[in-house]
Amino acid sequence: MKAKLATVLAGLLAVATLVAPAVSATTFQRDVFVRDNVGDIGNEPSAGSIYYSPDIKVCSTPVLCAVSQNPVVGVNNYVFVTLRRKPGAIGFVDGNLHLYRSNLGGGTAWPGGWTYIGTAGSSVPVGGTTVMITWPGWNVPGPAHFCLLARWVSNADPMTFAEGANTQLNAQRNNNIAWRNVDSVRVRPFAPVRVPYTIGNPERVDARQNLILEQHRPFDGTTTIDLGQELTARWKAAGGRAVGVKQVGETQFQIVDTKARFDGLVLKADERIETALTFATDKEAGPAELHVRQTDVQGTDLGGAQYLINEKD
Repeated sequence: MKAKLATVLAGLLAVATLVAPAVSATTFQRDVFVRDNVGDIGNEPSAGSIYYSPDIKVCSTPVLCAVSQNPVVGVNNYVFVTLRRKPGAIGFVDGNLHLYRSNLGGGTAWPGGWTYIGTAGSSVPVGGTTVMITWPGWNVPGPAHFCLLARWVSNADPMTFAEGANTQLNAQRNNNIAWRNVDSVRVRPFAPVRVPYTIGNPERVDARQNLILEQHRPFDGTTTIDLGQELTARWKAAGGRAVGVKQVGETQFQIVDTKARFDGLVLKADERIETALTFATDKEAGPAELHVRQTDVQGTDLGGAQYLINEKD
């Protein structure tokens, strides 16, 4: 009887081991991480925003810049990624940093939605280090801005969770992965600026998503999103539910609250649809900040973008 009970308990333990989430694949002494946000200390999964890592910076010269810049189309740009260690770290950790880019937007599926930029090997000391990867001019398409994905790959510091199609979940669960998606916009009086935002479905099945627009610092002007004819038609067919917006055209909606959202946007499997934001003002407007993000129907974050308007370097 005792032997049978022991067998049953062992079986249950094995099942629990398979389904329970890992705390970390690496001891803290050997752990290397890239922050997802300024409050990130390397925990897995991380908390807070995922898609504008402060540890990824784009610079126009091979000298580390104080503020990340927008890439310049057709010329070499330089991406600096800070690799960090946890308190109590020991020795050096060897590995390779891989860098990828995509069009601006959220819901970018891994790996098909990303284009490889380059790799740099590094031996990360206990105090951390910053690695530079050249972004060749021929690899910088336009006109647009981009999200960047950094992946630290090391036999000594493996991924804690296996990577799936959802890039946001990969970055949240693994401190070896970080995502940067920042678009700086300069809006002058009577000169509207139109910038893209691509809404994407990283899953291999059709899905409904919510699109959320949050003004962390409201813009002293108007912000309008153009969903396009196809996405607008699907949204209306699904019930046309939205808050914080006012329709100002066939497919255009003005953001009229600090938090606006569209619910029930239907996207096909692996689909990416480009929308556009337009910022306009009739006066000299100060700095503003808009976050655009996607969630699934359960509220799980699927990625997004941060727009810094009239931000001073």
